[in-house]
Amino acid sequence: MPRAGHRALLLVPPLLAAALTVHAAPIDSPPPQLPADPSPISDHLALEALFFWGRVSTFGQFNSGAGIMGTPLSAEQELGLTNQAYQPRFELMFRLRPRHRLRVNFFDLRRSGSSVLDTTILFGDQTFQAGRPLQSSINWRQMDITYTYSFLRGERYELGAGLGLHLLEAEAMAQQPGTPLRTDYNQAGPFGTVALDGSYLVAKHWSFNARANYMHLTVHNFTGELEDYHADVQYRWRRNFAVGVGYDYSQAQVDIRNRDPSGIVRLRINGPQLFLRVSY
Repeated sequence: MPRAGHRALLLVPPLLAAALTVHAAPIDSPPPQLPADPSPISDHLALEALFFWGRVSTFGQFNSGAGIMGTPLSAEQELGLTNQAYQPRFELMFRLRPRHRLRVNFFDLRRSGSSVLDTTILFGDQTFQAGRPLQSSINWRQMDITYTYSFLRGERYELGAGLGLHLLEAEAMAQQPGTPLRTDYNQAGPFGTVALDGSYLVAKHWSFNARANYMHLTVHNFTGELEDYHADVQYRWRRNFAVGVGYDYSQAQVDIRNRDPSGIVRLRINGPQLFLRVSY
């Protein structure tokens, strides 16, 4: 039976062989792979604060409770509402997992105006005579929640598809000052879209990003259509900060038939934007 000291001596040759093997390893072995350059493709959380220079076009037709068709009108021409939407906006993006993204944004457009009518207008249950002053307002609020799964994803590109949930609310009011003539229109509800969202890393600090949401749906007495397109170019001037310029085009339409109130509201808004993006 070998003693303990003898057993320890027996371990010396294998240990020396292992040490020589480690020492003989090539010194030019490749270093561990570094993480990709920060970009929208690698961001896990992002907040965008932007300023939007929008142009607005609004069409409305508000029917009476008895089913009499209202007068088709342009809110910017007949009602004197501004066609400008210069406002700050915010957008939030979560990356739940490497290929799963959730985007949340909110849009609130409130406008009011006054005009002297050139023609008689039937607005809901009220008739506003030509040559009389009219005060009016149209408000549109919209919250968008969009989920996409990136079926293509690499260090320089990402393309995902998914679904969007949009919570819409439209309000319209018209009244003649000093008279009891006043009418209101209000509709709200959810709406769904299909979505595409993609990014491409053009250079180390530059990226191009685009997305689209679209759906046209008719259910019983309701018809809704929503299309929203966005494209931007970003420059990542710090690891967690980027600046960019973009362009938005969106159109939404709500058509309610055989109900009280009923009518059509169609809103189109488009324009450039400048933004600051903070991401991690």
